[in-house]
Amino acid sequence: MPLNRKGASRAGVLTLAGGFALLSAAAPCFAQGVAKPVSSAQAQVYEPAFFARFAPQTAADMVGNVPGFSISGNDGDERGFGQASQNVLINGRRVSGKANDAATALGRIAAESVLRIEIVDGATLSIPGLSGQVANVIAKVDAFSGNWDWNPEFKERAQPSWFRGSVSANGKTEDGWAWSAELGGFEFNNRNDGRSFISDGAGNVIDVRREGFTGSGDGPRLAATLTYEAAEGAIANFNLSLGAFNFVGREDSFRDPIDAAPFVRFANFGGDNKEGEFGADYEFDVGPGRLKLIALQRHEEEDDLVTVESYDQVGAFIDDSGVRVLERAETGESIVRGEYGFAAFGGDIQLAAEGAFNFFDLGTGIGERQPGGAYLMSPLPEGTARVEERRAETNLSYSRQLDSAWSMQSSLGVEYSELMQSGANGQTREFVRPKGFASLAWKPDEDFDLNVKGERKVGQLDFGDFLSSVDIQNNNQSSGNAELVPEQAWILSSEINRKLGAWGAVKLAGEYQWIEDVVDGVPINASGQPVQNPIQNLGQIAGQGVGNIDKAWVASITGSGTLNFDPIGAKGLQLEFSYRYRDSELEDPLTGIPRQISSSPKVNAGANLRWDIPETPWVLAAGVDEGQSYANYRLDQVSQGWTAPSINFLWIENKDLFGVRVRLQVANLNDSSENFRREVYRSAGAGQARLRTNPIDFVEERYRTSGPNVRLNVSGTF
Repeated sequence: MPLNRKGASRAGVLTLAGGFALLSAAAPCFAQGVAKPVSSAQAQVYEPAFFARFAPQTAADMVGNVPGFSISGNDGDERGFGQASQNVLINGRRVSGKANDAATALGRIAAESVLRIEIVDGATLSIPGLSGQVANVIAKVDAFSGNWDWNPEFKERAQPSWFRGSVSANGKTEDGWAWSAELGGFEFNNRNDGRSFISDGAGNVIDVRREGFTGSGDGPRLAATLTYEAAEGAIANFNLSLGAFNFVGREDSFRDPIDAAPFVRFANFGGDNKEGEFGADYEFDVGPGRLKLIALQRHEEEDDLVTVESYDQVGAFIDDSGVRVLERAETGESIVRGEYGFAAFGGDIQLAAEGAFNFFDLGTGIGERQPGGAYLMSPLPEGTARVEERRAETNLSYSRQLDSAWSMQSSLGVEYSELMQSGANGQTREFVRPKGFASLAWKPDEDFDLNVKGERKVGQLDFGDFLSSVDIQNNNQSSGNAELVPEQAWILSSEINRKLGAWGAVKLAGEYQWIEDVVDGVPINASGQPVQNPIQNLGQIAGQGVGNIDKAWVASITGSGTLNFDPIGAKGLQLEFSYRYRDSELEDPLTGIPRQISSSPKVNAGANLRWDIPETPWVLAAGVDEGQSYANYRLDQVSQGWTAPSINFLWIENKDLFGVRVRLQVANLNDSSENFRREVYRSAGAGQARLRTNPIDFVEERYRTSGPNVRLNVSGTF
């Protein structure tokens, strides 16, 4: 499997303006039939009684049921450690980790330890980087407690996955030490199959295939946190995360071409991954302010093996059909960061400095099957090298409460980075880039808030894009590009939150990005360099690599919320929903025609209707999930995958069955199809590259189903 390193604008403005007018209209008067959060001028406070109907077992359960709120994702590949990005704090402090993110930490805190959850706007806090709604979980661990869960999965066409679950515990000692730990493991078994059709450029079917994929994987994980709070106010945290992942799979393709004898092709996959992370931070009073020191060390090793072979109708190996690719990668990240905050000029100031070292070491071998069945491996040209980045940045941040309704936060910084590549096309480059943001929050009353943020951001490169790679399953190759630079973007975002009393809450958010040096597929010449003016120099194109395109824009609009129906007599009935639409545009480097950024997301949506049956421990729920992406553009082909119809699910739960919570979920009842289509284009002549400027050579269409699946979740506390 491949290694993973890592007019619309006007419409978006009009949509945000319309949403603002709608959400800021006169507040309706609703009947109060359920427990309500406690409000203040700056925070919406949810006490444990509010969550009683959900019978939460962990802090994660509680945060997941805050109306209109969802935990933002944590991208472990984001640039360095930087300023806060996840919208969750624990006791007013961010979680100093990547693998050990906020959602993971919340899952190790027992619900009985949570005193309250405060929902505030990030711009009102003295923690640079936060904007929009932030959940501050106030918890106090006084005694030993723990949680466990077991969630086996059963799929129609695959082996059962029994070994899925975790156990976590937390406690506190008398001398100020608190700890939490989790040991877990997961297993999955997947299988799908269906028809594929190959057509020529005129639309005539030239090959009919019956194809299927079978794969399984498993991996243990361990995470732990140790915290010390001294009487004088100093706080120390130590975080550890260890994990492994093993994967095996096979794709069988039974092919019946019209101009050749039937045959079968097998593609076998194997992967072995090990990773670990250790982080520590220590904060204490110094002079007029408080100093926080942070260190983080991550390391990962990964082996991936792919073998493709073909056999005739009687099972004899077809000569010259055996190809194997082996990738062995090692990645690491070391970060040190210091933050000093103090009160000044009517607000809070923070000075921060960070240094980081990243490396990516890849060895790629490719070989053909020999007559005896063995494979003679040799290095892939430009696919074996080491990439390193040394980076330093400084930031000055200022936050202030302007009056009872308005607050602001700002940051200005500069980053220096050195990129060095050894091996093929080795070179060293240096960059200096400004970065920073300014955000403004308006909260005129306890039920409404508006946040606007402008940001200059530098992206993180996938170091694997510097090197050549090959996809023998789909017969694709990508050349390395030693000239690659990180994306830089100006980002304008806005978020509107409206509380609806007993009815719940809704959110509307929008974002627009102006991106420079956007990373996408570009034409590469025989020397491994991007082709300049490719439309006028088609003959220079030798292949494709990942490169930079001058500019692009990305716009998105998101609506989400929680609606409770208690006020109209439907006690315990609740709807959670979210819908995000995204569009983008860049100038295609081959044709010059505007298109979306390759493989960028288009729609992510979901809805979940839940009924906590009054005066019983029973819950009934149903929902649907939808995800769509734009096409992937290579120089020689255009491909797109999608699922249709949307994935649906039903579940029934008993919150207290002999002291444990039991949920039975059934998903994909409509047997959604995993679909794929690609158009592959011809070359202009012998020895020339296939290009989308030429006629279509063939079209591949694939439709596979996997059937319904059932998941049992049993969980409890101790």
